[in-house]
Amino acid sequence: MNQFISQKLKLKNTIFLNNKMLLSLKLLSTNALDLEEEINKIVEENPFLEAEVLTMPNEYRNLRKTEIEDDYIENYEIENRSLKTYLIDQFYALEYDESEEKIFLYLVDLIDQHGFIRSEVKEIAKDLKVPPEKVQNVLKMLKSLDPPGIGSKNVQEALKCQTDDKDVITLIDLIEIVQKNPQEALKRSGMAKERFEEALSKIKNLNPYPANGFYESSYTQYVEPDIFITKKDDQYEVILNDRIDIKFSSLEFYDKLIHSGNQSYIKFAKLKYDQAKNLIEAFLKRKETLLNFGKLIAKKESDFLNGGKSTPLKVSSVAAELGINASTVTRTISSKYVKTPRGIYPLKFFFERFLYKSNHQEISRDDIKEKILNYVSKEDKKCPFSDSKIEEMLMSEGINLSRRVIAKYRDELGIPSSSKRKMA
Repeated sequence: MNQFISQKLKLKNTIFLNNKMLLSLKLLSTNALDLEEEINKIVEENPFLEAEVLTMPNEYRNLRKTEIEDDYIENYEIENRSLKTYLIDQFYALEYDESEEKIFLYLVDLIDQHGFIRSEVKEIAKDLKVPPEKVQNVLKMLKSLDPPGIGSKNVQEALKCQTDDKDVITLIDLIEIVQKNPQEALKRSGMAKERFEEALSKIKNLNPYPANGFYESSYTQYVEPDIFITKKDDQYEVILNDRIDIKFSSLEFYDKLIHSGNQSYIKFAKLKYDQAKNLIEAFLKRKETLLNFGKLIAKKESDFLNGGKSTPLKVSSVAAELGINASTVTRTISSKYVKTPRGIYPLKFFFERFLYKSNHQEISRDDIKEKILNYVSKEDKKCPFSDSKIEEMLMSEGINLSRRVIAKYRDELGIPSSSKRKMA
C-alpha cells in the first residue's frame, strides 16, 4: 500500500479537478472523441473511479439493429478550421454591432503564433480611429472565447485566465524567478514548501500558449456525433452518445485509507474522493446540458429536419430558454456534432449564422451567401465584381458588411477572387 500511495501522490493534480466550475466547463467544451481520452486519463490516476466504454451508446440498444449499425459506425470526415476561423465563428454567435465586428476582425489579425496580442490598446484605437474604451470592450469579448487565455498580452496573463487558485496566481506573478531560481521563488512566495510544490505542479498543467493545438491552415479530421436525432412514428427522438460511462469503483480501499490512522493516506483518500465526486457530477451535468440542446434543436429546427430551411437560433435566446449563461451555450456548441436524418452537422451550424438587418427585416448569413452567389452567377466574366462592388450591391439592399467579411463568405462558397474569375 505504501508504494501505491507514494506513486499516486506524485501524480500531477490538474487544477480543474479541484474546482467544480472549471471541471464542468472543461467537460462541456470537450467533444465525444476527446471526452473518452480525457476521462480515461483521469480514471487512471484515481483509484476510486472506473470507466466503461461501450461499442455504441446505451440508448441505441433500444433501436433496430440495422439502424444502429448503419448510423453509428459511419465514418464522419470534416474539414477542421484554423484558430482565427474558430474565433470568428464564435464571435458571430454573439450579439454585436458593425463597429465591434470591425475591431474584432482587426484584433484577430493581431494574434501571434502563441495566441497573444502584443499591441497596446491605445495603439490599436489610434489605428482604427475609435475610442480606446471600445477596443478594450471588444478585446474583453475576444478573451471570453475559447481557448482560455486567447488574446492575452503574455504568458502570465494567459495562465491566470485558467485558474482561480491564489497560490498558483502568486507563483505566476513570480514565474521568471520560479524558472531561474525556485528556492528564491519559494522564499518570496511566503509559502510552506509543500504548498509551493503543489502550486508548482498545478502550473505545469496549465497551457502557457493559447494557440497550442491549432493549425494555421485547415486540415481534415474524423468526428463522432455527441447527439443523435432520429425520427420514429413522425416524432423526433434525441439520443446522447453515452458510450462512455463513469462511476465510483469499490470504496473498500477508500475506507481502509480513511481508517488507517496515517495522515498522508487520509489526505490522499479525501483528495481523490472529492475529485471523483466532482468528475461524476460534471459528467452528469454535461449529459443533461447536451440532452437539453438536442431537444431544443429537434423542437426549433423541425422544419429543417423535415427537409426545409434552417431557422438560425440566437445564443441569448437559447441561454434564456435553457436557464444558462450565453458563454455556456458557446462552450456547448464548440467542436460538437449532431447526427440528424439529413446528415451530420456541427452544433454551431444552428447558431453561427448571425442575423443581419435588411430594410427592417432579418436575414441570415446563408441568405447573404445566396445573394453573393447570385451576384457572381450573373456578372460579366470579362469584368467580374470585386469585393468592393459586392459591398456596394449589398449596401443598396440595406445590408452593411465590410469587404473583409464579404471576402470570408466568398471563400466559404469556394468563389475565387475577381482577378482569378476574370476571363480574357
